Amino acid sequence: MGKIIVLGLGPMGRAAAYYLTKYTDNQVKGFDASIKAVQEAAALGVNAAQTDVLKALKQVVDESDVVVSALPQSIADEVVNTIHSFGIPVIDMIYMWKYDEAKAKSLSGGSIVVPACGWAPGLTNLLAAAAVNELDEANELEIHVGGNPINPIPPLYYSILFSLESTIDEYVRPAMIIRDGNPTLVNPLDTIKPFNTTLIRGEFEEFYTDGLSTLVKTLNVKNMAELTIRWKGHLQAMKLLRDIGILGNKELATKVLGSALNKDAQDFSITIVEARGLINGEDAMVKYEGIDYASGQFTSMARLTGFFAAEVAKLLLEGYIRGSGLTPVETMYSGDLLELILSDLRKVGIKFWRIERQLAE
Repeated sequence: MGKIIVLGLGPMGRAAAYYLTKYTDNQVKGFDASIKAVQEAAALGVNAAQTDVLKALKQVVDESDVVVSALPQSIADEVVNTIHSFGIPVIDMIYMWKYDEAKAKSLSGGSIVVPACGWAPGLTNLLAAAAVNELDEANELEIHVGGNPINPIPPLYYSILFSLESTIDEYVRPAMIIRDGNPTLVNPLDTIKPFNTTLIRGEFEEFYTDGLSTLVKTLNVKNMAELTIRWKGHLQAMKLLRDIGILGNKELATKVLGSALNKDAQDFSITIVEARGLINGEDAMVKYEGIDYASGQFTSMARLTGFFAAEVAKLLLEGYIRGSGLTPVETMYSGDLLELILSDLRKVGIKFWRIERQLAE
């Protein structure tokens, strides 16, 4: 049994703390500056306390065996770097969402740091490594993800399902994709594509987002991209807000979207990770896909993000995951580890299906 500290008890951190408390034998404690967040976690059976994490970080994480961080993007870097300097393993849901070479070099040794360990990036990175490794040769990888309200309400057809700051960032931050082997930045809303799936009924569209994270350095695939799925109508509305300057003004965008977006917590999440290439000299495709719904006290997005990060923490303490310094999720991949994680997630209702298909000429 180990001691796990969870920093940040918002929806994602609360889900991680709950999973670790309910489904492991470890000693778990969560911290947040918000008394409301602490009370909500405590109501789920989590041992939680109120504190200013930045001011009391050393005291909070002292003698822990691993730290799971679900703190806001604005302070994630500082917290992860400091915990690493203490020599304590840390798993962060957002750190190095956008790959940074200088940061990576600064974390070349010492205690393990697992960056961008959430749903997408995070779980999708592991599935990407699996799909690519199961081909003899991979030349294309696409990740299609999207958390959306079950009942979309016009005119925006979307709800606030995670940090509003990060939500806005998706639409304005240039997305890194790989085209013909070359890293390429594209403006997210410049290309809107129809998206079709048999996982759920409805009309959807998707756009490029900056979620490849560390995959741009760890996977050698000629063409790679992440696309985020939304109900049809949402992306055109967001493009209009961008074109008239609202999204470019952080304060204005926060005010407008904070009041305009629905806050319905009943959501569903689509995950499709598809690699194309060769198997035995023939064109082939390997795909992992799944759909998850809000359940109990958690949105689907919180389940996928928090439960996966918690599972990585659990397996790290159990010795199934090893490493030092910066250790992206996909670099941990093995068939046995993947099956162990997917088996544990199935126990809480999160399921994925593997599809392999030969492609016709």
